[in-house]
Amino acid sequence: MNIRSLTRGDGVVIGAALLLFIASFLDIADLGTNDYGFESPSAWGHLPLALGVFLGGVIGAALIVVNRCLPQPRKVAGHDLGTVGVAFTVFAFWYLLWQLLDSDGSAGAGLILGFIAALLLAGAAVAGSLVP
Repeated sequence: MNIRSLTRGDGVVIGAALLLFIASFLDIADLGTNDYGFESPSAWGHLPLALGVFLGGVIGAALIVVNRCLPQPRKVAGHDLGTVGVAFTVFAFWYLLWQLLDSDGSAGAGLILGFIAALLLAGAAVAGSLVP
């Protein structure tokens, strides 16, 4: 692995993935307390949301960075690891966009911060090869 081959775009991908992972621990809905005294859970309280979206975006970022560090790109089903990683990050952004639009004004800090991080992540993943 050649870490010197990383660019500023890869740095943005790594930073956005870290922000996305942190956002997964914050509340996804701002519902206050319910009758039982529990607050709204984080994404880890909804395991499909945590594994499919938040962790999927982080895995996509890891695939992009690993693809950049390898001397010869690896292929998965005929596609470079970077291409598969970009698909993961765009999916995370797309899902969080519609989750945010469907929240009826009760979006929590985790959902909003996750959307911003996924937007940065998808943008940097798509345009990362254009940035020196």
